Amino acid sequence: MKRTVLFVAVALLGWGAAANAAPVKWTMVELSMVPRSDDVSPPWTVRLQADGAGSYVEGAAADAKPVPLTVSAATLEKLKQGEHAAKSGKCETKAKNVAKTGEKTIRYETGEKTEECTFNYSDDAGLMSTTATFLAIADTMQRGKRLEHDLRYDRLGLDAEMESLVAAQKDGSAIEMGNIAPILQALVSDDHVIDRVRRRAARLLQDAGAPVPAGYDPGDTSNR
Repeated sequence: MKRTVLFVAVALLGWGAAANAAPVKWTMVELSMVPRSDDVSPPWTVRLQADGAGSYVEGAAADAKPVPLTVSAATLEKLKQGEHAAKSGKCETKAKNVAKTGEKTIRYETGEKTEECTFNYSDDAGLMSTTATFLAIADTMQRGKRLEHDLRYDRLGLDAEMESLVAAQKDGSAIEMGNIAPILQALVSDDHVIDRVRRRAARLLQDAGAPVPAGYDPGDTSNR
């Protein structure tokens, strides 16, 4: 009996120590990107809550309008990997002559504090993985904006832009296509858009689990 009581007591103590050592879960994670001065890409910020809801803001103006977005649990899991580096505050590489890719600031918030650091490139693999995920989210939003522009002003440019988007999705440099579902649906619904573009847009919607406009079958090859 004494051995049983002792075992239970030790187990409870061990559980309590583990619970006390557990890290505080972040409630928000954000990456801000300021491109090089010679880069035509705009500065941007992607901000996400722990439930996957968030926003994309393009431009540095104080009145820049946030665009709502959401990401999957799988994407959120990848965003955890940079937290260790942010906590340490040691994000920038010590290597010399590293190419400048833009100033990035990673920020994790909990209910009690904020952990952040700014870097160009990091030796921390987890932080670089998190950064790549943020870049892929931002790239998708920027591509969606270009598709909106082309649909309105440059329909001849839609084919090349859509081909590039499909390639980016395949190699993982553009993710969470559901966030640009409205423009993809607009392309599918527009009879004046060439079928190749409409078909690719419809398949991206299917892959994202987003509704494909009624009456269009991306598997129909009769109009190719």
